[in-house]
Amino acid sequence: MSYSLVVGEPYPRQSNWPKSAANLVLNENYVEIIYSFDGLTPGEQAAFTTGPAALAVTLGDRHLMWCYRFEAPTSPGAAKASLGWGDSPWEAYRQRDRTVGVPGHQGEPFPAYMVLVDASTSIVEGLRTAEISKDVADALRYGIARQLALPYDHEAASREIDAVYQRHPSTQSLLREAIASQRIPALDS
Repeated sequence: MSYSLVVGEPYPRQSNWPKSAANLVLNENYVEIIYSFDGLTPGEQAAFTTGPAALAVTLGDRHLMWCYRFEAPTSPGAAKASLGWGDSPWEAYRQRDRTVGVPGHQGEPFPAYMVLVDASTSIVEGLRTAEISKDVADALRYGIARQLALPYDHEAASREIDAVYQRHPSTQSLLREAIASQRIPALDS
């Protein structure tokens, strides 16, 4: 990574963010998972920065779906805050300015930088690292290889993604197709 990420400063490589999505940057040397949200509460920010997380991957021929959830650690009597289940499609051929890949080899986990960005301001609101399990890492490796084995066809990928959303009206429904999933424990305060 040739730039630095600092909480409270703009994300250095992009200025237009979707209001609620994850953007994967999958590279042989590093991985960033950038979550963009608009107008998060302090509890939702705490869910991202310190709470337990859940991740899952589903695969198509020309795309993969990244599913995610963050929950705030709760104290007795406190209202529960979470960034409920969400999902975002990802296509290898649409990753700009970076070589597509996954660190390590088959059967190995890898570290990832998780970045929380305010979608309306591009300000980095939170940073977190996580070790992506070997199962999720291998699912990503397989999904990337599967996509790159086919010629680029964004229209075919869009049809696949549309079909997934027609079959699954919610992320919870989509999770039934996950080929790998992982829970990341809460960080100690």
